[in-house]
Amino acid sequence: MDSNIQDSKTQLMKITRQIESSLSEIPWTRVAAAGSFALGALLLITGRRKAALLASAAGAAAILAENPEIVREAWDSMPRYVRAGQDFLVRLEDFVEELNKQGIRIRKVVAGD
Repeated sequence: MDSNIQDSKTQLMKITRQIESSLSEIPWTRVAAAGSFALGALLLITGRRKAALLASAAGAAAILAENPEIVREAWDSMPRYVRAGQDFLVRLEDFVEELNKQGIRIRKVVAGD
């Protein structure tokens, strides 16, 4: 009976060590961030926009806490993103203007002017 108790204790200690080692391998900040983003999505779907924004912000903060260099890289890249956005808007504006001109021409042809 004593050897069964000893074997049980040994098995329990092995299981405990395995659990501890597997828990230390899990990137908890990523798990927290993913959970926050998922919660934010659910809250947004249910119509709770402020709570969704708060949950998503918490997820973003968790990611940023793990990788602060991402913020630095994004900040350094910001002027390039702004320029690309401005270029896109200029092209979109030109496209809409050309579309408007074509619409006027089509209306004149249809109206017989």
